[in-house]
Amino acid sequence: MCIFRCRMHDLNEALDDLRAVIPYAHGGSVRKLSKIATLLLAKNHIIMQAKAIEELSELVSELKKKTSSKNSNLNKESSKKS
Repeated sequence: MCIFRCRMHDLNEALDDLRAVIPYAHGGSVRKLSKIATLLLAKNHIIMQAKAIEELSELVSELKKKTSSKNSNLNKESSKKS
């Protein structure tokens, strides 16, 4: 019987740890999230973070291209002057 009880205790502890790090209202008047609500919030937060990383990665790539193109143009101009 302890195997099941210990497993449930570990699961509940892991969910409490997850609740502590996902962004939602942590105020004293807010009820503890249910297990499913905790998992859904965590999933949505992960999806949002992945999209933000993808957008930032695309932005960095665009900026690198612009910088590279400007440096190339500067090198051309300086070689013409020489």
